[in-house]
Amino acid sequence: MAEVETNPVVLPDDQYDGDQDSTLGSDAGSSTQSISSTILDYRRENGRTYHGYKDGNLQHHLCLLTYGDRLGIAPPGLPDSKVKNVLDVGTGTGIWAIDFGDEHPEAQVVGIDLSPTQPSVNLTPGGWVEIQEVGCEMASDDNTVTKDTALYKWCKLLDEAAVKLGRPFVKFDEMREHMIKAGFTDVVDKRFKWPTNRWPKERKYKELGAWNNENTGAALEALTLAPFTRGLGWSHEEVVVFLTDVRKELNDPRIHAYWPICSIYGKKPEAT
Repeated sequence: MAEVETNPVVLPDDQYDGDQDSTLGSDAGSSTQSISSTILDYRRENGRTYHGYKDGNLQHHLCLLTYGDRLGIAPPGLPDSKVKNVLDVGTGTGIWAIDFGDEHPEAQVVGIDLSPTQPSVNLTPGGWVEIQEVGCEMASDDNTVTKDTALYKWCKLLDEAAVKLGRPFVKFDEMREHMIKAGFTDVVDKRFKWPTNRWPKERKYKELGAWNNENTGAALEALTLAPFTRGLGWSHEEVVVFLTDVRKELNDPRIHAYWPICSIYGKKPEAT
């Protein structure tokens, strides 16, 4: 049985009303206050707006905040680990692979994304695999995400569309079981939370919420249009109207929602 480590309950900040938050401290200019300048430096392409935070590196920053400035929580992610070969699947902008190479100059790091080629190499016995994923359904610890909320309906409709399109989301528990069935040992399943805005009381989660609010808000239309129009038969106009309510709730500090996050890792058995 794999070990599962969950996050504690995240308490809301009852004093936060959605305005600029002073509890992040006077040094927030180096973190969340940059949202009003760097991240909000948008670009437009094909009629859609995209965030300008080095196009894709915002989520990388969220992961660093989540994992305590580590690139991964499996043993190879430790700064003093001696790593030989690293494969970054879904490398995106390549920032993770670049950072890992800088931190581990002894390693050969390869990043791939949307590659149709079949791999010609495999994981070395004793090597590690780490999967970092965002859950497909938002949750709350105090039941402020109800079946009547637009956030709940959005997640359910995304899940329904994915099934209809033949690409269902894989739940965290299923990922863990797939790794165990594949023969990986020492499997660890750690769970984290990304708040939807700055509603949490604790500074760490408040900062995560500030960055995640920009991350989700910038990606909302891109995440929704294709699944809803192709899988559910919605019109573009229907999607835009529905997302208006979703955006309102993303920014509502009275709704204490968060994305579930997981890091699941395991070791390939040593050769016998």
